[in-house]
Amino acid sequence: MNAWGTAVVVDPRLLESLRFEVADLKRLRRRLTVCAYVLATVVAGTLPVLWKLTARGSQLTQDNVVLRAQFAQATAALGTMTDSHRRILDATKEAPSVGTKSWGRQFVVTRYIPRSPDYGETNDGYTSTMKKADPDARIVAVDPTLVPYGSRVWIEGLGWFNAEDCGGAIKGFRLDILTATTKESMNFGRQKRFVIVVPPGAPETASTRTEAMLPSRSSNARISEAERSGAEGTVG
Repeated sequence: MNAWGTAVVVDPRLLESLRFEVADLKRLRRRLTVCAYVLATVVAGTLPVLWKLTARGSQLTQDNVVLRAQFAQATAALGTMTDSHRRILDATKEAPSVGTKSWGRQFVVTRYIPRSPDYGETNDGYTSTMKKADPDARIVAVDPTLVPYGSRVWIEGLGWFNAEDCGGAIKGFRLDILTATTKESMNFGRQKRFVIVVPPGAPETASTRTEAMLPSRSSNARISEAERSGAEGTVG
């Protein structure tokens, strides 16, 4: 016997509609699966590129810092060169015979002390021109075959000096400035500086006469040497 009292009657059209909806949901699921796969592929391909771009951006930032520092150094160096050029021009104006008797070029400059056991028998406290080796006299040792004794010598950044001495190692474009202490000599080291030589007999200016009598002035060392040869700057 059938229990028709509890039977559920379903409209066939509703069943058909449900079948269509299920089919649509299956198609949508397939499409979402394909989209998820494509998205995963894109992300997998994009992440390395993004990582490289991030690393490149970090490198560019570091390079920018380095370039800024180099630019600051170049600007400072240019300012120093400009100031040096101005001083050279000023000194050239103070040497009225430049182009005739006076001349200028870059020299290697060092410093030496008045008395040292390394000088041997010439350690008598006098220069090769028999001047007292007084650091306050602004004396510079020269190669007399190139710079005659009695010349006035302008050294960039240091001023005017008197060529009154020579040395065994002072040959060619070398100068050795008489200084008071070994510490000053070592700290100064070996430096390249522009020099103007005014030979004896060239017209003097008030500036050269005044500066030649001034005490020696210290200068910041740009290049330090751990040790100098004892023969360099030998008096006489």
